[in-house]
Amino acid sequence: MKHINKILLLSFVGLGLLACSQEEAPTTPKVYRPVQYVQVSPQGNILTDTFSGVIEADLDAQLSFRVGGTITKRHVEVGDEVVSGALLVELDNTDLQVAYQQAGASLRQAEANERNQQTNYNRVIELYENNNSSKSDLDAARAGAESAKAATAVARKQLEAARLQLSYAQLKAPQDCSIADILADTNESVSPGQGVVRINCGACAKVKVSVPDQLISNINKGDDVLVSSSAFSDQKFKAKVTEVGVAADSGGAFPVEALLQGECPNLRSGMSANVLFNFSRPSADGSKQQLVVPYMSLGEDELGNFVFVLQPQQNGIYKAERRSVEFIAGNNDNGVEIISGLQVGDLVATAGVRRLLDGMEVKLLDKPILGNN
Repeated sequence: MKHINKILLLSFVGLGLLACSQEEAPTTPKVYRPVQYVQVSPQGNILTDTFSGVIEADLDAQLSFRVGGTITKRHVEVGDEVVSGALLVELDNTDLQVAYQQAGASLRQAEANERNQQTNYNRVIELYENNNSSKSDLDAARAGAESAKAATAVARKQLEAARLQLSYAQLKAPQDCSIADILADTNESVSPGQGVVRINCGACAKVKVSVPDQLISNINKGDDVLVSSSAFSDQKFKAKVTEVGVAADSGGAFPVEALLQGECPNLRSGMSANVLFNFSRPSADGSKQQLVVPYMSLGEDELGNFVFVLQPQQNGIYKAERRSVEFIAGNNDNGVEIISGLQVGDLVATAGVRRLLDGMEVKLLDKPILGNN
């Protein structure tokens, strides 16, 4: 019995000590992840982006003959300036000249036959009026005169066609141009449609660039842009957007053309060039300001691009809220322009976005990395 009492006494003592140890154990405070943040505010920087392209003449075309033949004369050299209608290249036109002469002979023969038939018709009319000819003779004479007249009209058209064919043996400048390249030379045989001379025409050159799909909606005809070229590294030239593509090319980007304005510099077709676009849009008060966040604040998953907006809770604790956003990536020094999803004053996490979860509670570092707190 004494042993049992001792065991019970020791058990009560152990339980008492355990209870005391549990009461004395301090509670572990909850740890919150500290995050850097930025307060969204309007930025005064104008969002721009630059795209590389190639300078082209206002008209850059390859001229070709409408008829085939052998080149007999070339009247121009590369770099020559020519006026509208100037003769550039000639083909051997011997066969075409013969065809033209034959068509002329056929026309003269048809005209002679028409005169004879008309004379015969007039004679039969007089005989018919004096009852010296039958009605059938009159009808036959009239048919002969009308047929001869129609044959003359056909022969005249054939002569005009032969004259055009003969003129096609001469290649002329469509307007004031410069000769960019010679594609076929004397004594070479060319076929209809084969390029013979490449010309550059127009008062001013144009620049063609490709713009990605997320930016093409911000470009419109008439927009002012700036053009630079490595050939004139210290100069920028004003240009105006003249064409905006409505269908993407093979690379998924959209073609955009800008025409140089004012006094055109000595920029030549084929030179590389950069075109500076301004993608800023007026805010509600008409000022050119954007909501800009740092690149590192953006995340991306299967649902699209997002940021974590920090919503205030109690005791300085914030909850991370996933917010889908749309943005334009450009050459803004502070980051990317947000076009939807954020408002002025929102607090956005800027570091460790991949380690945050929607609804996670966090603490803010003392100061934002950008903007005003």
